[in-house]
Amino acid sequence: MGFLKNLLKSSFEKWIESATDEELADGYEKRRQQWVNTGFGGNGEKTPEMKAINQERSKRSAEKWKNNPKRNTDPTYRWTDANRWDKD
Repeated sequence: MGFLKNLLKSSFEKWIESATDEELADGYEKRRQQWVNTGFGGNGEKTPEMKAINQERSKRSAEKWKNNPKRNTDPTYRWTDANRWDKD
């Protein structure tokens, strides 16, 4: 099934999966500049390509955050706890 799914993907979808973070940022900026120059596409809605790139960037960012060994995994931790003036 995975093989058939790969055959049906467009070159843009394949590029999104294989591009580096910098290439995604550059591709998004290029499309954003075109979008701005055409008057925001008429209705102000982002193009489907811009949405797809943004979704991939968000997914990668979430994965990096989840795999960050320095993040605090305590569910009751609040960032203000580390900066409290009245330490217990």
